Amino acid sequence: MTAFERISDRPGDIDRRAATDGEPAVAAAPVLDARLLPAALSCWGATIVALTVGWTAGLVLAAALVLLAIGLWVVLLRAVAHPSERWRVVAVAALAALLLGAGFALAGAWREHRVATHPLRNTVVSVRVVVVPIDDPKPVRSSAFGGEQRWTVRARLREYRQGVSTVRAGGTVVILASGAEWGELLPGRAVEFRAEPEPPWHRDLTVATLRVQGSPVVVGALPWWQRVAAAVRTDLASAARVLPERQAGLLPALVVGDTSALSDEVREEFEIAGLQHICVVSGANFTILSAVVLGALRLLTVGPRASAVVAAAALLMFIVVARPDPSVLRAGAMGAITLLALLTGRRKQALPALCAAVIGLLALWPELAVRAGFGLSVLATAGLILLAPSWADWLRGRGWWRVPAEIVAVSAAAFVVTTPLVVALTGRLSLVAILANVLVEPVIAPVTVLGAVGTVLAAAWPPLAELILRCAQPPLWWLLFVAEHAANVPGAEISVRDGLIGGAIACAAVVLIVLALRSAMMRRLAAAALLGVSAVLIPVRVWHPGWPPAGWVLAVCDVGQGDGLALSVDDHTAVVIDVGPDPRTMRTCLNRLRINRISLLVLTHPHADHIAGLAGALRGRSVDALAVGPGELSGTTGNVESGRAGDRRTSNPNRSEADSGESTAASREPRSPRNRRASVSGPEQVASLAAQADIPVQELSSGQVLRFGAVELNVLAPAPLAHHPTGQPSTDDANDRSIVIAATTAAGRILFTGDIEAPAQQRLLHSGAHLQADVLKLPHHGSRTTTKEFIAAVHPRLALVSVGADNTFGHPNPGVLTDLADLGVAVARTDQQGDVLVLGEGRQLRTLTVRPTRPSSG
Repeated sequence: MTAFERISDRPGDIDRRAATDGEPAVAAAPVLDARLLPAALSCWGATIVALTVGWTAGLVLAAALVLLAIGLWVVLLRAVAHPSERWRVVAVAALAALLLGAGFALAGAWREHRVATHPLRNTVVSVRVVVVPIDDPKPVRSSAFGGEQRWTVRARLREYRQGVSTVRAGGTVVILASGAEWGELLPGRAVEFRAEPEPPWHRDLTVATLRVQGSPVVVGALPWWQRVAAAVRTDLASAARVLPERQAGLLPALVVGDTSALSDEVREEFEIAGLQHICVVSGANFTILSAVVLGALRLLTVGPRASAVVAAAALLMFIVVARPDPSVLRAGAMGAITLLALLTGRRKQALPALCAAVIGLLALWPELAVRAGFGLSVLATAGLILLAPSWADWLRGRGWWRVPAEIVAVSAAAFVVTTPLVVALTGRLSLVAILANVLVEPVIAPVTVLGAVGTVLAAAWPPLAELILRCAQPPLWWLLFVAEHAANVPGAEISVRDGLIGGAIACAAVVLIVLALRSAMMRRLAAAALLGVSAVLIPVRVWHPGWPPAGWVLAVCDVGQGDGLALSVDDHTAVVIDVGPDPRTMRTCLNRLRINRISLLVLTHPHADHIAGLAGALRGRSVDALAVGPGELSGTTGNVESGRAGDRRTSNPNRSEADSGESTAASREPRSPRNRRASVSGPEQVASLAAQADIPVQELSSGQVLRFGAVELNVLAPAPLAHHPTGQPSTDDANDRSIVIAATTAAGRILFTGDIEAPAQQRLLHSGAHLQADVLKLPHHGSRTTTKEFIAAVHPRLALVSVGADNTFGHPNPGVLTDLADLGVAVARTDQQGDVLVLGEGRQLRTLTVRPTRPSSG
């Protein structure tokens, strides 16, 4: 029986409809105490209106609710005299909801008015500000190349100075800064800096966004509780270094919400798999820790009052370590409510507690009303206490064991109730979320408990803490394994319409699906449809039998709007040219190609759509060398080799360590970089990543010849530099600095052009270089900067276009496609066909794609 079926007024009643449908009869759930539900919804809605629409709207809403309450008073007087208690309860609950809503609307309007009239809002010049951070700095993901890491920090304003006048004013601000020093700020310690105020990004009681101009100066001491938190988190991170890199970054995030060592790659995998809630402090942390503490106290025969005191003290210490900000306190409240439902088994008590928690939290921190985390947490908790028990009972009534039934019910309930809000906020929907959560649910509690024990011991006895944390290695490995493979499933996440309309559509769809699945026939039809779709998609989109076929020469990876290519030089060995904008997609493509060694990894030019996926290409593979254009890593700490043709630039993939008489990069796995972030965005990161992985870096320039077995690479551009620049080169002309390579292969001559535009193409045409090729990697994703003269000089039989679907640049340009068609050139596009393989020998040239299409031949 689902939560949408009839709920009996008497415990122990049986749902007769289920029995008549031939299904096992299940005891109906008792009536839920929903008297506080209207009040909680009214307070939440009124606060949202006051904060997002404006303080004037809040005042109008408060007045309207008061007038409705006065009108309802008449109804209440009649209801009091009504013989049915239900009428009296409904009338009182409605009146309370209106009055509380009016009060919250008034309070929200008052706070919004204070923010709207804040003196900093009217400041248009840079000021000197003193703020106190209230949360850890959050890194901003960026696709820009060459810039410093950017951070956002939420802080409490203490004062600001404009000229000679100092204004003491409170309020919350959001700091937008760049530089490593901003990532080291600690909550609670005041800092001073110069910034330019801008309007806030969101209407959530934020006074202003401060765009920083300079570095922060510490002007205050750290409170004792923040010192304790910082020390404990540092000790945990140090102890976690005994684990592999990815596990060491995940453990602090799971236990205390410290995501500083969590790579972008792992973060993205968890988001796609629907497991992102694991990487933040949530109600689950509090529920698990409280349950373990209470269970241990019960084994020690400690009385209920003493147990409550000890459990409260443990939770208080955990709040201090996890940072006592509103989001953590919200998670604590939700966790306590879930624990109440689990320990008492009485949802009747849990729902009023949830509603009371919502009202109380909004009274203290009205800004939570418009925070996504608050909404998701409340909805997930509601799903756990309202839907999950009924669904678990339904599964158990059909022969499921208790533990699997509860795991599936909890995962499904949380997914169902949060999907509309997730869709409205992100426009994305994970299709593997339920399965991924079911698979990881059994290991969440062990990891949390072991991590908590290790956190305590790390400050007292680090060796024992490291031993305890090693015990968490298998469940952490399983978490990462599930997240990685779930995220790599083709179609694991789909894009849908976002916003209010998208959320409403998702909500209606969820309700209709759940209602439809009440029918046994609909469940059988859905199971048959799912089985049929899986039978088709798994072999074609997931398993890829026979991919890649023997004799493949070139692979163009579907990396979205970017380039990522692999040129086969031996079994499981390739020369990789560019790595796309996303480590995950590049890693997945190379894994499907079964490439475990990269003889040479070429980064044609310093733009993120060609280099940001570097970590994905390196992971799990040995790399002999990394190549860049002349001077591209100038100004970095990397050790770059340079040379001309005839230097030690020839590589034989069949050469062994014994043949050369010395240790070669090809004979060993690269060291795993400790603190790398997944997405590479600057030359310093490229150099650092190569150095940490022990990969030599060399520069390529025109005239160089490289041989890898039967494959020969001729570098056609750019020209060598007479003098290396002292600083990093400009990114303005980076496209025309692209490395251009002509490869002689079994399938003919292949020309790799990076993103060269018309000026660089003209230089090549006048350089006398041999440009004719059988296969052309179309420059710059087929942009309009590719000239017809250049295409005619190359005169390829096949043009490859690496381009993202529905990109905003209009690539490939229709005029360029027309020029190719006029010359009789066949075209293969990743946006339409997915990964593209080029095969052939001699004059026989053909393509094979992931998506079923008619193979093109030339």
